[in-house]
Amino acid sequence: MKKILYLLAILGSFFLEGCNKWLDINNNPNSANSTVPLPEQRLPSILAQFADGYESAGTRAVHVTHQLANVYGATTRNYLLTRWYSDAAAANWPWQAWYVNTAVNIQPMIEAAEKLEAYHYVGVGKIMKAWGFGYLADFYGILPYREFDNPEIITPAFDDAEYVYSQVIPLLDEAVVDLQKTQGVAAPDLSLGDTYNRGNVDNWIKLAYGLKARFLSHLNKKSVYDEDAILQALQNAPQTAEESTIFQYIDQTETTTSTAQSALQYVNTSASTRLSKMYLDYILNRYTGAPTGGQDMQDPRFQLLVPHAQEPDGTLRPSIGVDFSSDVVLTGPVAYSYSPTTNKFSNKDSVYVQLREAVAANGRVLSTGTWYNHKDSKGLLLTGAEMKFIEAEVRFRKGESALALAAYKEGIRIHMQIMDIAANDISGFLASSSVIQNASSLTLSHIMIQKYIALSYSPEQWVDMRRLNFCTDASGNYNELTGVYKGYKRPVHVYTEAYPSATDWPRRFAMATYEVNYNSQQLRLAAPTFDLPTYINEPIWWDKED
Repeated sequence: MKKILYLLAILGSFFLEGCNKWLDINNNPNSANSTVPLPEQRLPSILAQFADGYESAGTRAVHVTHQLANVYGATTRNYLLTRWYSDAAAANWPWQAWYVNTAVNIQPMIEAAEKLEAYHYVGVGKIMKAWGFGYLADFYGILPYREFDNPEIITPAFDDAEYVYSQVIPLLDEAVVDLQKTQGVAAPDLSLGDTYNRGNVDNWIKLAYGLKARFLSHLNKKSVYDEDAILQALQNAPQTAEESTIFQYIDQTETTTSTAQSALQYVNTSASTRLSKMYLDYILNRYTGAPTGGQDMQDPRFQLLVPHAQEPDGTLRPSIGVDFSSDVVLTGPVAYSYSPTTNKFSNKDSVYVQLREAVAANGRVLSTGTWYNHKDSKGLLLTGAEMKFIEAEVRFRKGESALALAAYKEGIRIHMQIMDIAANDISGFLASSSVIQNASSLTLSHIMIQKYIALSYSPEQWVDMRRLNFCTDASGNYNELTGVYKGYKRPVHVYTEAYPSATDWPRRFAMATYEVNYNSQQLRLAAPTFDLPTYINEPIWWDKED
């Protein structure tokens, strides 16, 4: 018996040793691990997962900025966000999508690319690292950066947004250098893995400069704010619709019910989502100080940005917007349903047309949806339009009013071009009295409200509102005369536990529960008040004057 067991042990040892050697030389390139995937195999997932987190952060942020509303639900995440309250569900996904699905794959891709002298992949990896950490620093204020990927540390320390900025801006400069290098002979072409710019290296270089201009523009409250540095970065940033970085989503078929490849904003904006009155007022120039005159023209984007529902006679009526300064948000708007049998909606709140497109079985259009949330729409990640509005703000601050006016109008033009508005309609609108025509009449509010429209569904919308103090005066109180974002008031249903004072405004998202549950000691060191209701009205680094 002992001989038999001994023989089996020898055979088992031989078998396992042979198996290990066989596995060592036959790694499956289609199976995920830390070393196998080639750069062109890893990059598509990095880009898709980044877009998921980034655009999901945008959907959450624009409920806070009151672009989007939600039907009443006392514990519903998006309804809570309109109260300026971020719960765990709201805070978690952008964090998870970045750290778990995206960031951990970037350095392995860079290392694999370096071995092949695939410098374009190295450059793209550095851009994505800078972008992800930068926007999450804006979102949360603190996050692990230095220690996040150290396998020896399971409770990484948190870094403040100030430190993160000191790292990501130089990282963008490094990326430009890598992208300008000639690739090695064995290097894969960038087009094999690039789902954003389809291998256009010049567009990636422009993206790096555009992100640098974006991050530098956030610093207007800090002593390091440098208008000339922003303008210098803008010279090499996207200038047109074609140079913009845009993620094109794919609807698999016209009739498929799958959302696997659908636009993030289709997935994120359910049948419960609505538009706000303020957003409609901005599009239709119905805010205090809006441009107007004898040649007013409706914004051509109105039909595409505002959902419409079909009346029984076949005409389409636009949605009205939810007014957060009215009592309607205390109990509504309520959800509605449609009966093909009676050809009627269940209640009067059907005037708030749902954001997600829908057609009834009898063919009646219940909602046209919006340009941003059709199943095959585009994700506007960084555009030439945004760059022009950044330029307009900087020129305005420098007193260069004529250049500011030109950039303001060009920002509107590029956004409309991205949306495929007809050239004649664009020119007609830009020449109308619905757009500022005289440089002396242009205000920062005019610039930023147009940027707000162009940054629909973007987390940048909330960054701008915070760094420009919403619509407040120097004391922090709402002031429609001096404030930038006209009509953005404390909502009637504001979460008073977090915002007890009239001068309290939404400044950061709550920390993700992963860190609260498993890294609370490090979190407490970086943010002693993270578990207080008022934590979310504490300004992050660049939101504090110095």
